[in-house]
Amino acid sequence: MKDTDFLFLTSMLRARESVMLTKEKIGRMLDAPEFDDAAKALVDCGYPDMSGMGAPQIENTLQGHRNAIFYELAAYDCNRVLLDLFRLKYDYHNVKALVKSKGAGTGAAGILSGSGRIGAEKMSEAFLADDLRDLPAPVSDAIGIAVGILSRTGNPQLADIEVDKTYFMELLSLAESSEDGFVLGYAKLLIDSANLRTAVRCARLGRDTDFLVIALIPGGYADAHDIAAAFADSSLDAFSHTEIEEAARLGLDAMRGGAQTAFELACDNAPLRYISNAAYVSFGPAAVIAYLAKLEWEVTTIRMILTGKLTGISSEVIRERLRECHV
Repeated sequence: MKDTDFLFLTSMLRARESVMLTKEKIGRMLDAPEFDDAAKALVDCGYPDMSGMGAPQIENTLQGHRNAIFYELAAYDCNRVLLDLFRLKYDYHNVKALVKSKGAGTGAAGILSGSGRIGAEKMSEAFLADDLRDLPAPVSDAIGIAVGILSRTGNPQLADIEVDKTYFMELLSLAESSEDGFVLGYAKLLIDSANLRTAVRCARLGRDTDFLVIALIPGGYADAHDIAAAFADSSLDAFSHTEIEEAARLGLDAMRGGAQTAFELACDNAPLRYISNAAYVSFGPAAVIAYLAKLEWEVTTIRMILTGKLTGISSEVIRERLRECHV
């Protein structure tokens, strides 16, 4: 990748960021007396008017907005790898959904995402026909391994662990192929965040170090062996001097049975703080990564606010659950 390939894209995306959701707009949505008033406030951000919609319609609208942007940006050849970094998780979400639905003897159509690289219908048809030849090798491998684990053990958690490992390994491989330090740093940070969450979850569930070793993902800034060694001593020191050091500090309290809300927020906020550094880059892949990360944050924030208002959750509670705004 050459930074100069992104001159036009950087200008275009930074112009679009100016109309994205901001802290002030979030405040107006939360303070709106009615759901419809909050929904109409999003028209200025480029979203359709979602007033009068129910939760399923909101989800479809948000997914459609994201997919339209993905489709548009895919037209730029220099952008394909960067887009795939964000599309990947939806492919592997669909893998998990299909494998679990097979184990439970139910359908997965209602929970499949259309935001991945592989069409949800295409993946579902290949899965049901047990013909995975047209799927990318990592995805077909993940399906085969997960189905095998679930059939042998009946444990969907173990199947999910292997799917997650494949996802993060492909994520890291894509980031490395970009040969861009900012992009690679973002991927490594996501791996660190996943490993930190896994360590805290293992401690809260009383899992031992052997189980943690199975679940950890290699490739982050914090070495997997160091994480396991620290965990054995009831410590998270392996994450010191990384982007998620603050989250690790909160994770220690969560490991001992404390509230998880602040910890989970810190894990989510770390990548958002990282991408804010892209503002200091004149042009290049970092600008695209920052925009796509902000888009994911925006969609998630809108979903939390609108569905929260629909279900009668107070504005104060919704505000406490929102991730930091870096737009």
